[in-house]
Amino acid sequence: MKVETLVGPFQARLRSFAFGPEMDRQATEMLRALQGCHRRRADTEDREALKALSLMAEYLDAHGRAGEGMALLRLTVEELIADSPGWPAELRSAADLDVVRKLMRQRVWCCLAYALALIRANRLEEAGRITIAMRSFVERHLAGPGFACHGTLALARYYEGLWRRNVGKLNEASWDFDVALDFVQARYEEKRRKYEGVDEGRLRREWIYSRVGIARILGFGHGGIALSRGRYVEARAWMVAAQLILAQLGQEVWRRSLEVYRSSAAVLVQEVSVSSITALEEHAKRLRELESWFETRNRRNVSIAGSFAILAEVRLRQIRKCGAVDLSGLRRGIDVKLREVYLDTAPLSGTAALRLIECLLRAGDLKRCEKELARLGEAFGGQEDVMAELQVLRAEVLLGLERVEEARGLLTESVETRPANRAFRARAWALLAECELRSGRRVFAEKAMEAARGALEHAQDGYARMLVEEVGARVGLALPPAGPMPYQEAGEDGRWCDLDHNLEIARLNVVEAVHRRHPDYSVERLAAAMGRGPSWLYGFLGKHREVEWVRGILGR
Repeated sequence: MKVETLVGPFQARLRSFAFGPEMDRQATEMLRALQGCHRRRADTEDREALKALSLMAEYLDAHGRAGEGMALLRLTVEELIADSPGWPAELRSAADLDVVRKLMRQRVWCCLAYALALIRANRLEEAGRITIAMRSFVERHLAGPGFACHGTLALARYYEGLWRRNVGKLNEASWDFDVALDFVQARYEEKRRKYEGVDEGRLRREWIYSRVGIARILGFGHGGIALSRGRYVEARAWMVAAQLILAQLGQEVWRRSLEVYRSSAAVLVQEVSVSSITALEEHAKRLRELESWFETRNRRNVSIAGSFAILAEVRLRQIRKCGAVDLSGLRRGIDVKLREVYLDTAPLSGTAALRLIECLLRAGDLKRCEKELARLGEAFGGQEDVMAELQVLRAEVLLGLERVEEARGLLTESVETRPANRAFRARAWALLAECELRSGRRVFAEKAMEAARGALEHAQDGYARMLVEEVGARVGLALPPAGPMPYQEAGEDGRWCDLDHNLEIARLNVVEAVHRRHPDYSVERLAAAMGRGPSWLYGFLGKHREVEWVRGILGR
């Protein structure tokens, strides 16, 4: 069957994200018709052929097969990129401007699809160059009166945000995602005016497309930035919001994809204490279910869900047994998941790999950790957040091998560069305090511990909190008062003279006072009334879940 006859029905299903057997059948036919593109480029003057390529790449990426999409697009996009400097002149000399504009827009979509595949493959320099070039061309030459290109600019800004997030430019990435949201909304308003009362079926597809686009930007975009910063409670909030949008549309594939990210973040939030056992068991079970559900749908999600399910099990074993963790029954799963995540260098894949290596570290397998960290550095070189976190983990391995000076060098460099993930920033300071303590430099150890506590205040990582507390106890800053204070009664809680405890309770009393004044406010509105960020308030309330009125707010 010819490509031209397949494009229309396939586009209609893909734009409404109607994933299922029928779309898979159409995709198989389309892929068969496009097989020749692996050996020769498509006709860059054929708009339908270019549309088929970009749609096919989008479908493959949604199923965790971005590498196949890259292979399909490579020859065609290399030709397009080489010719792109001449596109403005081609527009100026066009006999039929509307036809040429539509052809140019399809060329841009092909190039953007290839850029996304490059981001997945961690070829970030090339991906950034293509994405910025395409966005710049659309803004300067293609978009104009009667041809707004809202959808193309939304896609370009979203991909540019993903690229900036991967190279560690998190503030810039956030701005890109915000701009992408505006363009998605503008595109829908344009389509609504065009199809309302004329083609209700098309308008319904456009509504679904816009809502899924918004959900992806909120969940994978802003939620992904929160993950990179170690603000896991905030990440879960973004992803829950996105999931609620998708649930209204019956979009199970995207909704469950976000649930993989949300459940993974939930594992990282849990404190390494007995009170977290039930939650960790529930998250591990759900991640196993998601791993099974995605088995035939998305390879990337299978790897991530399985990796964090293993991490949840290791955390449970940490809680139940002091000392080195026994990895019996988990080693083969760790080996398999490490191989999988090295093949897919998406951001959460890097985090999954780090956490799997951390499982080996908790088991005391230091030599294997060194080997895997070297492999991880080769696979994810260029992703700033992954490399910064890798350096902290490598220093912890060196400490375990009693190579204190090497560890100090890495940690000093790490705290100077300030990892975006505040949890790893706190861990770096705590490990540096450990180095100083082992070298007998107690004053420097105390200063490092103060910095660790400062970074930890804004972190939402259960293991980081435990590490800082353990090192602080060895340094001597986390110990309770040595004896009763004057006027302290026998059996009275000695924490009343603990300044940190008093400050924590004072903050809780302030939040309670605002809550009593505004009992119907959500966490976000309470935070706004207090002049604090919602992520800080979520993290703070999470530490006081045992208080009844706190449970009431968080349960809304």
